[in-house]
Formats: sequence, C-alpha cells, structure tokens
Amino acid sequence: MFKVLLVDDEPNVRQGIKMMIPWDEIDCEVIGEADDGDDGLNKIMMHQPDIVIADIKMPGKTGIEMTEAAKALGFKGKVLILSGYSDFSYAKTAIALGVENFILKPVDEDELIEAIKTAGKKIKSEREHRYKQEIGREYLNEQLVKGLFAGDPIHVAAAVDEYDFPSYCAAIVCSDGSHPEQSADYNTVRRFYDALNNVDIVSVDISGALGILFKGWKYTDVMMSLEKLRKELSPEAFISCGCNVSSPAEICVSYSEAADFYRKRFIFHHCGVASTEVFKKSRTAEDIDFADRIYAYMEINDTEKLNGVLDRFMESMLTADNTPEKAKISCITMLMDVRSQMSRSAADKKPENMISDDFVNEISDMHSLSQMVEAIRTKLTDISDACFGKTTKSTMERVVQYIRANYNRELRLEMLAGIFGYNSAYLGKVFHQYTGDNFNNYLDEIRISEAKRLLAMDEYRVYEVAEMVGYSNINYFHNKFKKYVGMSPLSYKKQFGGGKDE
Repeated sequence: MFKVLLVDDEPNVRQGIKMMIPWDEIDCEVIGEADDGDDGLNKIMMHQPDIVIADIKMPGKTGIEMTEAAKALGFKGKVLILSGYSDFSYAKTAIALGVENFILKPVDEDELIEAIKTAGKKIKSEREHRYKQEIGREYLNEQLVKGLFAGDPIHVAAAVDEYDFPSYCAAIVCSDGSHPEQSADYNTVRRFYDALNNVDIVSVDISGALGILFKGWKYTDVMMSLEKLRKELSPEAFISCGCNVSSPAEICVSYSEAADFYRKRFIFHHCGVASTEVFKKSRTAEDIDFADRIYAYMEINDTEKLNGVLDRFMESMLTADNTPEKAKISCITMLMDVRSQMSRSAADKKPENMISDDFVNEISDMHSLSQMVEAIRTKLTDISDACFGKTTKSTMERVVQYIRANYNRELRLEMLAGIFGYNSAYLGKVFHQYTGDNFNNYLDEIRISEAKRLLAMDEYRVYEVAEMVGYSNINYFHNKFKKYVGMSPLSYKKQFGGGKDE
C-alpha cells in the first residue's frame, strides 16, 4: 500500500478527503495528518509518505514552501497541491518543484482519485526501475568479485580503477547441502553482513558456497566477525579465511588460501574459522609415538592424560601440507598400533573384539577429523575402563604393574616419569625404595626371567627370544643373560630346553 499524508489547516477539508476517497480500492492508506506547513514538514521527514496531499495556503509555510523544504532535505515522494487559486505563477512554481499535480478547490472527487492513482503508478514504475538498476549493479559487482577471486586480468584492472582500500581479505562459507539448514545458514550470512560497509557476498563455484570479500577491514576485525558469524550457523557449516592482501591483484591469493582450507575442511572443521591462525595456535611437531603413549595411559587408566595425548594427536594433524586422506590414514594407523599393543600385552582381554574392523570402517566414513578423534576417544576410554578398570593401587604399584606388562618394549625411566607425572630422578629414588633395586636391574631381571622361560620351551631361536623380551641387540642380550644366569642363552637352551640345535 502507498502511504498518504494529508496537510491542510482546515479540519473539515482533511476529514472530507478521508471520507470521499476509497483508499483500499486504490491501494492507499492515510498514515497521518498535519494542520500547517511546519507540522507537515516534520511529519513528512518523520514518516516518509509516498504521497502528500497539501493545501497551498496555510499558516506558517505554504504548501509550496513546505514542498521545497522537504525536497531539499531529500524527500522523494509525490506531492499533490490543492488550491483555491488558479494563478498560473503558483502552478509554474509547483511544477518546477516536481509537484505531481495542481488541483483546484473545490476538489472534484474523481479528479483527486485519478491524480492519486497516477501518482501511485509513477511510484510503482520508479520502484521497478530502481530495482532493475540495483539488480544490474549487484550482478555487475558479483561478476567483478568473482573475477577478482579467479585473478582475471580484466576484472583486476576494473577493480584498480574502482577500489581504493588499504587491504582485502577473502573468506568462504559453505554448508552441507544435504541438511535442511543450508539455506537458513546462507540467509544468516547475508543478514549478518547486510548492514556493514565494504563487504561483498557472492555465490562461488564450490558446492554452492558463498564467497565473502572484505575491503579495507583489519585482519583482526575480519576474524572477529567470522567467529561471531560461526556461532550463528548450524554445526555442519564451515568457514575458511584467506590472508590479508594489499591490492586487488592479490585478492585471488587470499581466495586461493581460503579455498585450500575448504578442500581440507575434513581436518579443520573443528577450528571454528579455518585460517593460518590455526597453525599459530597448534603445537610444533612433537617427536612422540602417539600409539605408545595412548596405550600407556590406557593401561594405567588415566583418562585425563589419555584425553590430553589425543588432543595433541589431533593438533599434530593441523599442518599446511596435511590432506584429508593423510589424516584418515594417521588415525587408522594409530588405532591399529594400539590394537596391536593390546594383542601382545593383554591378549586375554580380546582386543580384537573391542577395536573391531567394523569400528575402523565406521570411523573411516566420518566427515571430519574431530568426529573421528571423538569416536576414538570414547572407544579407547571404554576399553581402558573395561580392561584395566578403576584401581585403588598406589602409584608405585601401578608403575611396577606397567613394567611387568610392557617389559618387552623399549622402556626408559624418563618415559615412565612422563607417563606417571614424575621427575625422573625422583621416580628412580622412590622406585628403589619400593622395590629394593634400581630401575634398570629390575627391568633386566624381569626380561631375563621371561627369556629363561621361553628358552626352556625350546620353540624359539635365541635371537627370537632376545627380541621377544625387549633386547634388540643379540650381543647385549647374550652379555646380560650370562651376567644374571651364569651361562649363555644357547647353553641354557641346550641344558633346559631339550638341546635342539639353533
């Protein structure tokens, strides 16, 4: 409906016009009245009516003066002037001001209705024209931004002439098209930036994603706005952001960086906004066997440390050269190493039934690294509770238990100190007080005792037994065995194992 304001110093005239015109039939509504030119000007600027019907002679400002003042202040609506004077000079002035019609009193009902309808048609036509112009400008601007994202020389040249900003930054927002929140997410993006300056949003050729170009924004402001936006989107949505650049020709570099993060969204989905900032927040690469450390914390049933090392494992995936395929392989390899360690040192717990092939296949189909790690976290915590249970044993009892379960692995006092949260020197001292022996002797005695048992079975060669009990160097094993037993491994095997030749 068109909004109409009536301005006349005679209440009877205003009431008569309100009564004589079938406003609904001509798609109009009276939204207000004013009784003089000054009041009329205030209400014009306040309500911004589409059509003003005003008397020419009123206290204060005349209808002509009121119209002139309103136009000077930017009023774009149509004005119909009512006058009891046929003086041509009034009509000439009114026409010069863009007054839509000059109607003589007494007002003819049909004439006024026709004048209102004509004004309405012109307003509608002008709106359609502005809409088409706006659509045209939006289309041209969208093509320009897309061209800049692609690094097209023609569009870059056009932007050099049109843009004058100190910095530019590209971002990508995508949402999984299989879920119903996709369109809602994209509407949220457009609404979020609708009232902000120097932000262009376009559709890009990445699974229907949206590209955002920030012009003249500080990088910190870009990141803050994207992080706020992320909180308003569905969990399935993903945002990536490129670097800040200083010229239109470099916008394609920023966009290319954002697109690279999009292609690796499997890895970076949990980061909130994927950008080079995630590399600054992630730890530097650690020389750590994650499977060993994970299984160690499972064995001592330390959920807090297990969660911590899994977090570090996920952080280790946040590298520029990583790919979704590599990340999946890393997860599955780590899981298989843990399963293998369980099979060797806790075979009676039937780990093959706990970390099943079905579970491996299940996590392989997950859509993000964070999903995989969380599923693994839940599974390993459950296994740790089921196999190694909550215990009331003292720390030293758990240390000894761990050594006896893992004597066949490479064990060092420093490693045990890290697992159990001790200083290595202090742990060595407490260990000696508890066992009456130092760590190395204690470990050697366990290994040699197991080696004697295996050699007496007469099923393995000496070098195989050495490896089975944790000695990778056969000569070192030979010397240790002779020190503790008084004879060589081969002699012991011949004497107690049936005497089969090597």
